[in-house]
Amino acid sequence: MRTSHLVAAIAMASCLCAHAQRTEYAFRWDPAQGGPATARQAARQLGIEDDQPKEFGVRYLEVRRPAGLPDDSYGAVARERTDDDGPESTYKVRAPASKAARKLLSTWACPLVGPKRERKLEVDVNWVGEEGTDAAPTPRKAISFSCSVEAAAAAAFPPATGMVPKPCVNHVRRFKSRDDWKVEEWLLATGQRIVELSFSVDQGSRAHRSAFQQRVDLLRAAGARPLADSKTLLGSSCPA
Repeated sequence: MRTSHLVAAIAMASCLCAHAQRTEYAFRWDPAQGGPATARQAARQLGIEDDQPKEFGVRYLEVRRPAGLPDDSYGAVARERTDDDGPESTYKVRAPASKAARKLLSTWACPLVGPKRERKLEVDVNWVGEEGTDAAPTPRKAISFSCSVEAAAAAAFPPATGMVPKPCVNHVRRFKSRDDWKVEEWLLATGQRIVELSFSVDQGSRAHRSAFQQRVDLLRAAGARPLADSKTLLGSSCPA
């Protein structure tokens, strides 16, 4: 079988025909502007217990915009994460939340090659702020399909994706509770430090959103100001 046919077959076999969808809530801040100074400090304040935080590096990757997307509101994100267990490559297609986007992404084919670790359809709810103000953050919804494989980016991404690694790596420390509450501290290649609270659940509800809002309120009361930029945008910026 020719290589191109093999890659196509693997992609078709890895299609995510997902009916279940996870929801992830997230809020991030720059400790230099206020709020808990570290992930450990935030975890303690919020009652998130983890005696063995995980550390890893994240490199973002440039990829071509995949064919078959309706418009520019859809985009692709790619990254390589490396920890003591080795590298993991992730590919994600994201769009503003809508029924049409959910229908399209629920049948999206994963282009990655390698042992499959995870595939998921997810609603992302991010508490986003207006830069330079103390205004209350506004939850914004997006929907995404992502897949991950246990392989380095050079092996996981077929040539058709046009993958080019970014020239810098971000260093991450993660505290995670048993019920999927996480606090991550990112030391970006630019020297900036950001902290993020997130929570994942199989099916989001008003109760879950309210519980997350309560913790956002605690962080804001401690001085945390929501960032306007996404973690992907911040982590993709490499110093000249």
